Amino acid sequence: MVSNILRWSVRGLLILLALLVLTIAAFRLAASIRETGTRADLAPRSGHLVPTRSGGVFVQEKGPADGIPVVLFHGTAAWSELWRHTSDAVAAAGFHVIAVDLPPFGFSDRPGTYTRADQAARINDVLIALKAAPAIIVGHSFGAGAATELVMRYPDRARALILLDAALGLTAAPSDAPWVIQPKWIREILVSLSITNPVATKTLLEMLIAKKERALPEFVAILQRPIAQRDSTADIADWLYYFLGSDRDALSADRGAYAQIKVPAAILWGDKDSVTPVEQALDLRTLLPPQTSLTLLPGLGHIPQIEDPDAFNDALLKTLGKL
Repeated sequence: MVSNILRWSVRGLLILLALLVLTIAAFRLAASIRETGTRADLAPRSGHLVPTRSGGVFVQEKGPADGIPVVLFHGTAAWSELWRHTSDAVAAAGFHVIAVDLPPFGFSDRPGTYTRADQAARINDVLIALKAAPAIIVGHSFGAGAATELVMRYPDRARALILLDAALGLTAAPSDAPWVIQPKWIREILVSLSITNPVATKTLLEMLIAKKERALPEFVAILQRPIAQRDSTADIADWLYYFLGSDRDALSADRGAYAQIKVPAAILWGDKDSVTPVEQALDLRTLLPPQTSLTLLPGLGHIPQIEDPDAFNDALLKTLGKL
């Protein structure tokens, strides 16, 4: 009797395990079937590719050509279009907005190398190609790492730095990528279950913001648009290795390097941010030069530019005016 129960229990567990494996495999297969689009078909006509030494970078420019350049770096799984309302407001104020797609996200080429130094070099090439004057660099979330790296490695490109809910990893001990994600097929499964899974887009967005009702269809559609491109899951899996591991050669990973930033700096932060809590903003302020300002955005979370565009744009424009 006991042996029969044990036997059926083992069989049941094996069946459940098999179903789990099949379900996970189905998500990866679905991603391959779903990702058939091309940049030519999906990218907005308002943008264009700028050649760099590591492939083309997709940018969207707005505002007067002779305005002070403001370069916008997006966060994880986002792209230049998520800045749409901010780009319009900043351009209307007379600045020349350059919103970039950091690969492998958006519609830039995906070269497979995604350290902060790689990303900074790309955007440096972009600014050279555009013959841009020294710019105000704005970095959001994971994009703040590349933005800060640009300012540190290419100081002549920047006239100021603004960090928005920055995910810089400065309060965590350095660590290598977990061994479990070393095989690319595991990373592809993780990506197909999350970033490139359109069923999960709204849920993931809600997890990042304090105002859950702002996970609007408009923003969900923006986030889903580029992941319909061919090989999105495989390409983002390459990036995931860098994202989950430490970037030990990044200047922006060195807490002591921030005091050496020569251009004016400012911090904007949602005070309800649960991804990069406000304590990280307070810590960051101690690392930057003493004159660095910190503006807290009441009631907003990790993506304030979509949670309350008017309040965020007002705070950003005031900060731009001071800088």
